[in-house]
Amino acid sequence: MKKLLALLLALAMVLSMVACGAKTEAPETSAPAGNEGTGETQTTESETPATYTQKSAWSVFPASWNPHTYEEATSGDMLAYIEDGFWTFDYNEDLTGFEMVPAMCVDDHPVDITSEYVGKYGIEEGDEGLVYKINLRDDLAWDDGTKITANDFVESAKRLLNPAAKNYRADSFYTGDVVVYNAEAYLKQGSYAYSNMVSAAFGDDEYVLIENMTANEAGQLTVDGKDVWFNVNNGGNWGSNSMTDYYGAGYFTGAALEAWENLIVPAANEEGYVAVTAEVAQALCDIVACLHGYADAAAYAADAGDYAYREWEEMAFYGADMPALDFSEVGIFALSDTELVYVLTAPMKGFYLKYGLPSTLVHLETYDACIAIDENGIYSSTYGTSVETTKSYGPYKLVEFQSDKFIKFEKNTAWYGHTADTYQTTHIEIQQVGEASTRLEMFLAGQLDSYGLSADDFATYGLSDYRYDQTSPSTFAMVFNPNVDALKTQQEKSGANINKTIISLIEFRQAMCFGMDRAAFTAATDPAGVVAFGLFSSQHIVDPETGIGYRNTPEGDQVLVDFWGLSDDVGEGKLYADNAEAVDGLTGYNPEQAKSLFDAAYDKALAEGLMDEDDVIEICIGMPRADSVFYNNGYNFIVNNYTELVKGTKLEGKLTFTRNDTLGQNYATALKNNEVEMLFGVGWSGMAMNPYGLIMAYMTQQYQYDSHTDYTTIDLTVELGGVEYTTTVHNWYEIINGTAHVLTAADGSTIEFVCGAMDENPTDRLTILAAIEGAVLLNYNFIPLNGDASALLKSMKVEYYSEDYNMMMGFGGLKYNTYNYTDAEWDEFVASQGGELDYT
Repeated sequence: MKKLLALLLALAMVLSMVACGAKTEAPETSAPAGNEGTGETQTTESETPATYTQKSAWSVFPASWNPHTYEEATSGDMLAYIEDGFWTFDYNEDLTGFEMVPAMCVDDHPVDITSEYVGKYGIEEGDEGLVYKINLRDDLAWDDGTKITANDFVESAKRLLNPAAKNYRADSFYTGDVVVYNAEAYLKQGSYAYSNMVSAAFGDDEYVLIENMTANEAGQLTVDGKDVWFNVNNGGNWGSNSMTDYYGAGYFTGAALEAWENLIVPAANEEGYVAVTAEVAQALCDIVACLHGYADAAAYAADAGDYAYREWEEMAFYGADMPALDFSEVGIFALSDTELVYVLTAPMKGFYLKYGLPSTLVHLETYDACIAIDENGIYSSTYGTSVETTKSYGPYKLVEFQSDKFIKFEKNTAWYGHTADTYQTTHIEIQQVGEASTRLEMFLAGQLDSYGLSADDFATYGLSDYRYDQTSPSTFAMVFNPNVDALKTQQEKSGANINKTIISLIEFRQAMCFGMDRAAFTAATDPAGVVAFGLFSSQHIVDPETGIGYRNTPEGDQVLVDFWGLSDDVGEGKLYADNAEAVDGLTGYNPEQAKSLFDAAYDKALAEGLMDEDDVIEICIGMPRADSVFYNNGYNFIVNNYTELVKGTKLEGKLTFTRNDTLGQNYATALKNNEVEMLFGVGWSGMAMNPYGLIMAYMTQQYQYDSHTDYTTIDLTVELGGVEYTTTVHNWYEIINGTAHVLTAADGSTIEFVCGAMDENPTDRLTILAAIEGAVLLNYNFIPLNGDASALLKSMKVEYYSEDYNMMMGFGGLKYNTYNYTDAEWDEFVASQGGELDYT
């Protein structure tokens, strides 16, 4: 039942309205016949080889790209050109997703050799997934031709974890899913240091009941001589969000809020650490219970057992004096020039093992020459700050760097991965350009190969043939508070003949759903966005091993077909041949059905005494601020859309809207606190590789916007192996995240069932996820509207490998993208167009 609460509110992008532009024909290619897309250069002995240069602009340049210390995003962008990985992402066979394929290694997966180390590193007979061997390629080399061996990785790790260096990226060896044995202990030796109380593996043996802890003289709890701490600003193994983040987002109420403000926060030191006493521990139990929707820990324990009193430990820390440790005790070593071994503290396998194995390789001779220690013993390094201090083991090498001005890379001929069919780009040039208007001018002059569209650009370029959209794994929605008691309270405050309780009727919310013209709404609010029909986007990956998106699975299609009422239209001789075709044709807009549902909702509201004939419906929409283009445009669209839609229905003249645009940071919680009846442009970001975990945000009360809907009390039936089983929606969520529950079949028989990530039952796991998505959608409280996306213009010079955006591969990237012109031909073409290109 281990839960990582690692999500926070994501608001929609703030963009302005789009207008129409004209399309033009793409120019004819002038690339030499037979040469396009091959990466080869056809020349005679007297000719200069043709070059193909990718040109781009960054608004900020990094000061350093030392892989052990960098913090800036552009530093990571620099390293992407000159580094490599054990495995890398590539397209899957039919280009519908991605997969991880060998790069610097020769095997599809690390080789599990745990059994060879029983009796060492705490490994016992029967253990698996703790010691892995990576078989490296034998042709790895630096850009100067120097051979790279397994020992280079070991020595690089030793420098990364150097206690004197305090390298920013050192935590890559001891945080996250993959933790290298003794890496943290080596780094922090000789100091009082903090370490996670519970690892990312959440092993049952890692938890300690409060009564089994010992209090020292100051009252601080200890375990085996280690002090117990909590940090208000560090989420520990709950992810990047801390308790302070949850407090700021308004999740604390009642006793939990009082304990946080009056006990926890005042006790925090300058670094945010709080010494955990028995009183603090109990308060943390109550706070965690509050996040799960319970009044206190006792109420949570009634459902969760002792776990309710231990879950806080997942974001707690041990503090202790760290003894001296030799690097030979750290879990990374070489067996030979091509055999590299990692020892882990907790079992891991599959995609997340390959994705998480750390490597921060550096050129040892250059690295050591860049180290300086001043008279006060302060360590510093200039590695990765210039051409001279930079070495490459990736597809390109740095050949020029002018701070805040210009960067240039060229092909690294010592790299093993260049082929005739890939990496046609011979050079990469980057200029520092801060203003978007200047970048647009350069793009139109042929000096940049792409340009990211701003909201103001859509009037001119929104319909360009050269526009490409990049979608992100976020879905934004309009959300309603369906709780009739809360609606009655707000209704009474609003005065006579004002009605809000009709919102509690599912028919009314269904009418709002089917009556929304999503395409028009998206064009009015976020012209780069995409229309959304479900909780998950095309970028949510259901199987990271293959890169298959949830929305590209039969189960993901079936949910949408059922929810949007198309089941009877699919089949031989019907409107749609199959579910995929039906989903492709979705608009989510059915005004006639919406009108019928509005009438049904009105009749039902009268019959049930929820509304009088002379009442006027008033829906207050919550907004963060008054000056937001997105929310202003969205509000106006919603008002106009539904005012027109109800004409000719029984609600004509009876459906009105107001707005509260002063909510600011309390925007997300306004619906939960019954301050408003509706939100829009809200959703969740993160966990793109784990929709099984993300579904928690939609049906767990501490997250869901419609928090009055209790999915622990709503049953859901799912067919598994030809048998229908029933339990609550929330239990199904826990089942696909590793917690076993008892399922009841139609004949009354029961089974205990679990299919989490480590249970290797992907078919049932996907089936259950789809069923949960359907159950959430069918409440019509969280109604998808649009998805987050950005748009760019592609240069006429470049050809993308794929027209469809892939989260890991983009449109093909440097490996696969090709050119219609050599650099010289491109200059000639731009000149022939008068120095300004037409992309409208």
